[in-house]
Amino acid sequence: MDIVERVKKIQKELKITQKDIATAIGIAPPSVSDILKRKGRKFQIEHIPKLAKLLKVSEDYLLGNENKIQLKTIPLIGLASCGVPQEYALDGYEPVPVSIDIYRDGMYAVKAEGNSMSPKINHNNLVYCLPNETIDNGHIVHYTLNGESGIKKYKLNEKGDIISLVPINSEHDVITVHADEPHTLKMARVLGVVDTEF
Repeated sequence: MDIVERVKKIQKELKITQKDIATAIGIAPPSVSDILKRKGRKFQIEHIPKLAKLLKVSEDYLLGNENKIQLKTIPLIGLASCGVPQEYALDGYEPVPVSIDIYRDGMYAVKAEGNSMSPKINHNNLVYCLPNETIDNGHIVHYTLNGESGIKKYKLNEKGDIISLVPINSEHDVITVHADEPHTLKMARVLGVVDTEF
């Protein structure tokens, strides 16, 4: 199966028109028709990233280098500290891709900043998070605490009245939250990490 066959197959599955393809890759609809009918024209290498995004598959799949991986998009809402806690605005909505096999409704992404969670999560990693998910001791969470956004490992003491947010890198401090002290703590479970640069 070559790129034309792959595009036509996904186009049919997703009900994408030739006009949609033309708009996405920046050529005229008749040119797309010629490519799909194999009338002398071909997709160019610069079309591949835009085609992959439109068809929700990887570039490698289109080029025949791997099995089909369907993608969904989730919002990248902002930064999360992996170091000294900081206030970040978490109101961004830049769409980022996530593989359909780990996608869940309500999932969002943050970009890690710092090295307190190395080697599991490194600076500039894209971190996939899911709110309203059960969080147990040892799970990694994205948290907001009194306006500060960060990523740490969750630990609840036996009495259930002290939450510790623990770094993997021992050079950084543990954050402790006491139930009887005023605070605003929200947490989402980290489900995946992508090593990426923006």
